[in-house]
Amino acid sequence: MKAYRYIAVDINGKQIKDVMNVESPEHLMAEIKGKSLYCVSYEEIPEMETKTGKLKLKSLVIFCRQLGTMLTAGIPVTQALDMIQQKVDSKKAKKVFSNVYEEVQKGNSLSHAMQLQEGLFPSLLVNMVMAGEAGGTLDISVARMADHFDKEHKLNNKVKGAMTYPIILLVVALVVVLVLVTFVLPTITQMFDEKSMPWTTKILLGFSGFVIHQWWVILLFTVGTVMLIRYLLRLPSFRLGFDKFILFMPIIGKLNQTIYSARCARTFASLYLSGVPALDMLMITGKVLNNKYLEKMFEDVIAGVSRGEFISTAIAQTMAFDPMLSSMIFIGEEAGALGDILSKTADYFDNESDTAIARMVALMEPIMIVVLGVIVAFIVVSIMQPMFAVYDTIGA
Repeated sequence: MKAYRYIAVDINGKQIKDVMNVESPEHLMAEIKGKSLYCVSYEEIPEMETKTGKLKLKSLVIFCRQLGTMLTAGIPVTQALDMIQQKVDSKKAKKVFSNVYEEVQKGNSLSHAMQLQEGLFPSLLVNMVMAGEAGGTLDISVARMADHFDKEHKLNNKVKGAMTYPIILLVVALVVVLVLVTFVLPTITQMFDEKSMPWTTKILLGFSGFVIHQWWVILLFTVGTVMLIRYLLRLPSFRLGFDKFILFMPIIGKLNQTIYSARCARTFASLYLSGVPALDMLMITGKVLNNKYLEKMFEDVIAGVSRGEFISTAIAQTMAFDPMLSSMIFIGEEAGALGDILSKTADYFDNESDTAIARMVALMEPIMIVVLGVIVAFIVVSIMQPMFAVYDTIGA
């Protein structure tokens, strides 16, 4: 499937510019002719230009919620997709949903139409739709995905919301320190003899001068550091080590394990209840967690389950999730009610992840306040020391 950008005219002579995903130029001509258009010119879009990233969670929630509701009401898939693509606000989502609608009109299944969208739909949703089509429960599968993406969207918003206050505090702290060292400090210390200043004041004055006269070096260093980190995170080996570190780092690692356990349990529940086979369930879950280390660990889990191990045993051996997850899965396997247990486990970890996020913020706030207090105290002491020295000289 390739992407082509074309220019065509209709019977009234109106020029139309659009993009279409087809197998070949011959298919492109046939599709344009089928729309009663005359092709003026076309060109193949390079692959890099078509990689625009997956749809936002908010768009997926709306799509799944509306589609599930209309399917439950007995509206045909094609008509439901037409209504969705007409009402969506996002230009990107509208284009994607329109392409899906056109592919289904051609006779393709909904899951295949999603697969043709160059990875814009997450593999979890595609597989759930495929399972729903095979089992005749597409409305239930799509509705379940709406709940899944809604919870994932809320979790992401909670993480972003929880980080807002620490980020604001950090920015305010940096602004305060920069104002002190660039405006306040030089004005106060210029009346003192530099040779008689204590070492703390000399260090602070040196830093102040560097910020005032060499600010561009700091700017270049900051931009370079950000670009270097982004580059390193694209390297498979570095990303693997980084993702492992955030799971096992002191204090914060346990909180991250709880959040990933919530995502894992929710994905397990959605896939299992839709009839997805166990090995496919594990493979999909490993990919959608967005953690390269966990994805690698799930390869071992799949290998263990293929040898006949319980899922709970294989999950426990990774040591990367909250122990409650493997324990609850084991209970479900023993009782023969894995689907119900997974649903309850997902709800449990949703609440636990909320608590984990609150604890993470509670840990960060005092640390940042203490660091800011130490920096301000150092600046105040550096300013006061030469002033006391002057007073001692006058008193003598």
